[in-house]
Amino acid sequence: MSNSSLRITKSNYLQFFRCPNAFHLIHQGLVSKPPQQFNSNLEWSEFQNLCRSLFSNAVTIEKSQDREGAIQKTTQAIQDKKTTFSAHLQFHEYFTIIECLQYDPTRDGWVIWDFRPVGSLKLDILRSFYYHDKVASGLGLSIIGNQLIRIQSSYERSEDFDLNAYLNMSEISEKLRSEKETRDAEWQEFVEFRCEPGEIRFDSEKSKCRSAKACVATDHCFSNLPNQFEIFDLRDGNDLTKTWFKENRLRYEDLPYTDLSPIQKIQVDAHKWNAVHFDRKNLELFFQNITDTVAFLDFESTNPYIPIFPKTRPFQHLPFLYSLHIWDSKTNELVHKTFIQEDTSMDPRPSVLNALSHDLPRGITIFSFNDFFEKLIIEESSLAFPEFRPFWQEVEPRFKDLALPFKRFWVYHPKQNGKASLKEILPAFTKENHKELSIQAGQDANYQYLKLVKKQVTVEEKKSVLEDLVAYCKLDSYGLFLIYRMLREELSISQC
Repeated sequence: MSNSSLRITKSNYLQFFRCPNAFHLIHQGLVSKPPQQFNSNLEWSEFQNLCRSLFSNAVTIEKSQDREGAIQKTTQAIQDKKTTFSAHLQFHEYFTIIECLQYDPTRDGWVIWDFRPVGSLKLDILRSFYYHDKVASGLGLSIIGNQLIRIQSSYERSEDFDLNAYLNMSEISEKLRSEKETRDAEWQEFVEFRCEPGEIRFDSEKSKCRSAKACVATDHCFSNLPNQFEIFDLRDGNDLTKTWFKENRLRYEDLPYTDLSPIQKIQVDAHKWNAVHFDRKNLELFFQNITDTVAFLDFESTNPYIPIFPKTRPFQHLPFLYSLHIWDSKTNELVHKTFIQEDTSMDPRPSVLNALSHDLPRGITIFSFNDFFEKLIIEESSLAFPEFRPFWQEVEPRFKDLALPFKRFWVYHPKQNGKASLKEILPAFTKENHKELSIQAGQDANYQYLKLVKKQVTVEEKKSVLEDLVAYCKLDSYGLFLIYRMLREELSISQC
């Protein structure tokens, strides 16, 4: 096939292993590729340049130029036996871009290098190397090695950035050789599917077909499913849900009740009767020994994979903002405190902890949602800045996880649709939701602040982003207060 519209890329190949149907439909232009919600390339150019700095006298092929021109320039560089960044290769319909194709004159062969801003060797990486090798070998190149540059997750930055300690370089040729039979079988499966894709539909027998909730083409794969994907919302449904779908059991009322777990029965009953489930006994135990005044705390953080500040590791979450609501149940007084690190050139942790240590009253119960995160933020920050260690030791036992009653289904509203996230719980039980905010998810907050750190916004944009971040975090902690108050009112709990 010479038609460029039918090219197979490495991305296409990897998509096949996530979902063959999605690969076929996207590749044929029958459905659109899902948009990337948040740009993962914010640090990519910087990481790529760090990796490239390890090589000398290399030719760089710009990805922005036309593909045919890039292929021709790569071909010339290979003929000249020059190490090439972003080598554009095409063999028949198979196209790929190799981060670095290095010529080794001592062995008269080529080494494929891949740069990955990850901390571990993943299956997708092995499949990528296999695909690169297939294309390069098809063109007659002698591939003598496969090298991976990734991130050393345990690296902790000092005042100076240590490139050699940060990057982890490993030869994975032996790993590829040991798994060659498996990779060859995968390739054969891919080629056969391309030739005979068969009927594009959900197949409960295939592990790659998981759920209608994650499907990019429900009209093709789930044409007989009701508008509401009820059974795929069932908590911990997994393979059992797929079996029920195959048996045409498409609604909760169709499910064999005796086969359900206790949590699933709670969910099905709540939807069947359109009623909220409250486990009064467990909730009363959960709310024992709560102080009269309680706090509701939420952090926002950013976790760059290239450490920016001393005493930070790759992917480590650095708090830059908190929102704190403090409620006195006896006086019904609600106070809001917040702090955001506006100077993005500074490590935000000392300022955040200093402000929080002054804003948070001592000795009161502190509620967070999935409080492991909030506790980890304070603990890790206090390890880097020991002056806050006493603060951490004082507040650590005061934390209580307000997500627990929902994760254990002591409380369940049909509008949660089987989920136990704050984004689902808040609109189910209150009039508040995140849909009117400019920032609607923690991942977006992380990304927006990192843009500020990387100075990729104007002064006017920075002011707006800071305001949006504060508004998002404020709703999270306020939402915790609303949920807590709702539970108290429902149970008529009198705190002691």
